[in-house]
Amino acid sequence: KNRMVELNNTINWKPAHTGTGRFGEWLNNLQDWNLSRSRFWGIPLPIWRTEDGKEEKIIGSVEDLKKEIEKAKKAGFNFDFNMEGDGFDLHKPYIDRVFLVSDSGKKMARESDLIDVWFDSGAMPYAQLHYPFENKTALSGNFPADLIAEGVDQTRGWFYTLHAIAALCFDSVAYKNVVSNGLVLDKNGNKMSKRLGNTVDPFATLEKYGTDAVRWYMVTNADPWDNLKFDLEGVAEKQRSFFGTLYNTYAFFALYANID
Repeated sequence: KNRMVELNNTINWKPAHTGTGRFGEWLNNLQDWNLSRSRFWGIPLPIWRTEDGKEEKIIGSVEDLKKEIEKAKKAGFNFDFNMEGDGFDLHKPYIDRVFLVSDSGKKMARESDLIDVWFDSGAMPYAQLHYPFENKTALSGNFPADLIAEGVDQTRGWFYTLHAIAALCFDSVAYKNVVSNGLVLDKNGNKMSKRLGNTVDPFATLEKYGTDAVRWYMVTNADPWDNLKFDLEGVAEKQRSFFGTLYNTYAFFALYANID
């Protein structure tokens, strides 16, 4: 916890108050991260235990699992599980057909829970390179990230899990700079909601005004880390004042350039 606080102080947060406030306070009041989830879809915990819970094995790789399966087969535990090709599926329900054998010869079943899906997201910098099983040198050129960006609601999600895993495994930050995006609100500053009837159809807006006008309006009306009050009249004004002028300038140039 203390190290995570120290490392966070080296990150360039935009806006700064998210790093010191919302995220900083989250770290200061940190609780244990409960990694397990009682779900069906996700990454199964690679933990096998005996029925009495006194013996367990934690598997670190596919190769280790294959070796343990061979031990179980020699011990007489037969099950329907193909270790080769497409049949080797590590997800539920297939992985729950795998029983291992403990050092004392007892049958071991997999812990039924899964790993929190946010662990997957937080492990992305390493998992995308299949680290540590390969690409160890490639990791140094891709980690930590120079910049990441996500919504402010990721304080307890992606921002945190990236930070926690990097601090724990590498004593490092996972990202040097972070933009915590603001929200797109209605023209009065209220959160858009179907219930309130204040939503804006993005596809209809792009069809009417064009992607460039919408982009230019959003870029010039708020910093990425601030909330944006989205007003269609503002988009129309940008289309007229900026892109209308740009188009007329180009048309004038093209006309006389072609004559010359």
